[in-house]
Amino acid sequence: MKNKTLIFDLGGVLLDIFIERSFGALMALGMDAAILSEKRCLMDDMIQRYDRGDVSTTEFYSYIAQNLPQSVQALPQEELLERIHDIWNMMLGSFSREKIEYIRTLRERGHRVVMLSNTNEGHWETIERIFRYTVGVPLSEFFDELYLSFRMNLRKPEPEIFEALLRSEGVEAADCIFFDDSQENCDAALALGIEAVVMQRNEAWNTISILE
Repeated sequence: MKNKTLIFDLGGVLLDIFIERSFGALMALGMDAAILSEKRCLMDDMIQRYDRGDVSTTEFYSYIAQNLPQSVQALPQEELLERIHDIWNMMLGSFSREKIEYIRTLRERGHRVVMLSNTNEGHWETIERIFRYTVGVPLSEFFDELYLSFRMNLRKPEPEIFEALLRSEGVEAADCIFFDDSQENCDAALALGIEAVVMQRNEAWNTISILE
């Protein structure tokens, strides 16, 4: 097969992610479940804005604090924000060594391998620490390029984020394959002519057939 630009999602594909951990902890602190439970709910909208870098980490954590009971809001500000930071990062699991080794193999075969992630400032520092602990090098040294929503001020499935990546890479859509655990994101890539593969969240890869 001709060498391709391979575009990998992060959470749920390369990094195990458990959103319910963070949401469960927020509800345990007293947050109204309705704020968290519905797609396109208030929390979902705020997360999207945070992922795009439209709001700062302080603004995002303050939003969470404002939706907690008064008894929790009464905690010292530094302690409250630290607790929210820890809860927000509870959803981050581990990197699979097998997947990471396969990424290394793909690059050795001549493919260009980049990451395209909806992520945010509050998660990124922790993600980098987890990766360095697992692999021994920073993410920026392991992938050919990192495309992060909060730095690009764009977010999947917006077509503009894919278009920006293609321009930056200097490649045609037909020369790329996109791997993501969201059907919606894959559909957006397909609409632009990018081959897309829907991955099962947090599941092991069949590396024999992943590029067939």
